[in-house]
Amino acid sequence: MKKPAAFFWALLALSGPALAAETPREDLRYNQVQQKASHNSYQRKEDVFTQLEDFNIRAIEFDLHAAKAPAGDWLVYHTSKDRFTHCRLLSDCYGQVVRFHQLHPDHQAVTIFFDVEGLNKPGRSKQDFYAQIENTFPPGSVLKPSALMSACPAAKTLQESVTLPGCGWPGLAQIRGKFIFVISGGESDFRKPVYDPAQDYVFLVSGATTEQAMRQDPNLIFFNLPGANPFAKQAREAGFVSRVYWIDTRAKYEKAMALGANILAGDNLNPQKFPWTNTAQPDGFPFRIIQ
Repeated sequence: MKKPAAFFWALLALSGPALAAETPREDLRYNQVQQKASHNSYQRKEDVFTQLEDFNIRAIEFDLHAAKAPAGDWLVYHTSKDRFTHCRLLSDCYGQVVRFHQLHPDHQAVTIFFDVEGLNKPGRSKQDFYAQIENTFPPGSVLKPSALMSACPAAKTLQESVTLPGCGWPGLAQIRGKFIFVISGGESDFRKPVYDPAQDYVFLVSGATTEQAMRQDPNLIFFNLPGANPFAKQAREAGFVSRVYWIDTRAKYEKAMALGANILAGDNLNPQKFPWTNTAQPDGFPFRIIQ
């Protein structure tokens, strides 16, 4: 008899760090909450560690460039003219993330988005990208696409793995202490020679804004949209996860929240200066439940 997805996610949780006492909120699935995120996280006023530790952010973003980067590493910046970054090398950025993980091994899942430039150039492949992950993050701490497929044996695609009856995104409790890697720029390079959810470490995003386009690639379950795009609601209601970015005014933020977008990425991060950006609860739970 096939085991339901909940059984698989419970086993996965046992392989991770010990969990704090569960609350009903921990039974919510990853796509049933909203979370504040930072856009171009390396370029904000506060460093990445502060964003995770003090601002309760659980979704961050790095822009990667292979040109002139040391072997086995990446340069982190937005454009070649950028001078300011809290972590010029990806290894330095990862160092801040891992430090946070070491201090809080049962943290809510941290999602890391990447815009990647220079993949599949001489000496630079997605296997190099994956090797850095393996050499940096503790064993078992990465939620790979294959985990979603294994939790839903009937699924032939990632979209089916989160939408078929009895299947779905993992619960928050089951992915505590884990990291989710998502390629939001340069994703075509991660398809070479082929993108395989059973083998690849990362999820790829779609920029689709119509129902038809949303279904064209059945292995895309993250949708990345500029501004408070109404399609964010449609993608989430279809069972997927929507991320919106450039959410930098109160009006845009409140509109995105009302649409039910899952991940709200902006540049205004300090909750004391910008209280309207906050999705955390008074007890520190970093997410807002989508009604």
